Amino acid sequence: MGEPLRRNRDFVLLWSATSVATLGAQVASVAYPLLVLELTGSAVHAGLIASAAMAAGIVLRLPAGALVDRWDRRRTMLTCHLVQAAVVAVVVAGSLLGLLDWRMLPAAAAIGSACGVFFHPAETAMLRRVVPAEHLPQALAHNEARQYGAAIAGPPLGGLLFNLGRTVPLAGELLAYVLSFAAVLAIKSPTPIRSPTPARSPRPATAAADRPRSLLRDIAEGLRWTWRQRFLRVLLVTAAGFSLVFSALTLTAIVAARQSGAAPSDIGLMMAICGAGGLLGALVAPRLRRRGPASVVLAMFWVAAAAIPAMAVRPTAWAIGPLLAVAFFLAPAANAILYTYQMAITPDHLQGRVISSLALIGSAVTPVGPLASGLILDRWGVTAALLSIASVMAVVALGATLSRTIRRLPPLAEVEAVAAG
Repeated sequence: MGEPLRRNRDFVLLWSATSVATLGAQVASVAYPLLVLELTGSAVHAGLIASAAMAAGIVLRLPAGALVDRWDRRRTMLTCHLVQAAVVAVVVAGSLLGLLDWRMLPAAAAIGSACGVFFHPAETAMLRRVVPAEHLPQALAHNEARQYGAAIAGPPLGGLLFNLGRTVPLAGELLAYVLSFAAVLAIKSPTPIRSPTPARSPRPATAAADRPRSLLRDIAEGLRWTWRQRFLRVLLVTAAGFSLVFSALTLTAIVAARQSGAAPSDIGLMMAICGAGGLLGALVAPRLRRRGPASVVLAMFWVAAAAIPAMAVRPTAWAIGPLLAVAFFLAPAANAILYTYQMAITPDHLQGRVISSLALIGSAVTPVGPLASGLILDRWGVTAALLSIASVMAVVALGATLSRTIRRLPPLAEVEAVAAG
């Protein structure tokens, strides 16, 4: 047994660095659109912020995973924060000097998103090097808590700071990247872990292996390896279904609450309640995973499938918020379990590519959710949209239940033993 996570200096630094950076990004997600609205008064221009960020993420996801596997991961994280800090510093300076043009903000969002696409797989892959195998599920649960905590605190903080001055949230984002850079810099550069089995060892040092590798070939290698793993194929399908459902559900919940007469502040509170459910689930995830990995994963799907149609009974902000919290409660524990398996079975030299492949393919159908939900909302209303989303969630839950791969997930102790070598 390794030392507890709270005494693992490198994990604490890594977790703190990413937490601060994530909070800064959440603050910016509110501040940038508000700033564009102030500069132009155009909702279309404000919408370009999210579109630019999403486009950069989609285009660079697979190349980033391949390059992260080639590069030093700690150095990659530091470089990403340097670029992000430099871009935000330019925006802050432009705002203070009165030279800020709204076009700078979509560009800044795109560059920040591009850096995040490199930062995330590097941070996740490095986690495996700084955390012992037996503590990996707990570390991943802490990461889930970090995401939900930032989602709860970031947007309200961004609005509050914007009220103090339009440059204040940008300065806060800049400070977040500087602090995160300092924390990553303090991490001892981890050495590669020993591969768990001979079959997963890094490539042999042959003349062919020493030749410069094609980036496209590296990407293809990661995609092929991911698809050949039965567990990862199942994970891709279920993750895509879950992402599709909740991308549609978010828009539907906001529209339903608005149509019921909820004020914007009530809608913000509704989403905060939803995030609180996920945060609470992340805090209890280490205890939940002891009840059996398959039961936790399947319960996540079926609880969500039951909570969504219940929203149709009374689609108001105060009814939907707690039900969203229930639907998200088991997600952190299930995610920690599934990604523990992924990290355990994936060779170290493929971690970046596999993580990026899962992230891209798993979220590829996500943009369909809001579009389909919007069409149903316009044509048939809130109740029809919620019941349609619930039907898709039930199909995903049934598919996961029928999957022998999910039902027969081995105990995490066995997976941790394999990962430990």
